[in-house]
Amino acid sequence: MELTRRGAIRPAGAAAATGAVLAAAPASPAQASQDFWRWCHQCQGLWYGFNNTPGVCPARGNAGHSYAGSGNYTLPTTQDLSWGQPDWRWCNRCQGLWYSANRTFGACPAGPGGHHWDPDADDYAPDVNSGSGQGQWRWCHQCQGMWFGTNGTGGACPAPGTAGHSLAGSGNYHLDLWN
Repeated sequence: MELTRRGAIRPAGAAAATGAVLAAAPASPAQASQDFWRWCHQCQGLWYGFNNTPGVCPARGNAGHSYAGSGNYTLPTTQDLSWGQPDWRWCNRCQGLWYSANRTFGACPAGPGGHHWDPDADDYAPDVNSGSGQGQWRWCHQCQGMWFGTNGTGGACPAPGTAGHSLAGSGNYHLDLWN
């Protein structure tokens, strides 16, 4: 049985015990997290790396995103809107994370129409301007995507006419890293 993106979501506080037994610490059913998110060193974007596709990278095109040098990031998902910043979605075309609350589907390097899409996306809620984990993850107002903003490059933004992702208006997002 193939593990899907939804199947990789795990309850917050879940821990594997010895053998086939799974022990779970008490957790709100409204809070969960999803592992297997990756940083692409080519475009600087965050993408879901556990599907059978590397998606479409705006810097590499059909070659897809690269996970070379990336850790394994965990994103919180939630139905409780007091947890992190809601309205972040996974794009099933490029595999990237994008912000959906701005009445735009952003700019996607893949698919017809050039915009992000997932009709059945989970609601991700990363910590912004505080929290544990690795900081300096940013929102790009041009493409609506999330990207890592401290490598001395704006990466590759898929929005037409841009020279890379933009820091303008972005908070400082914190993502948990596990290996």
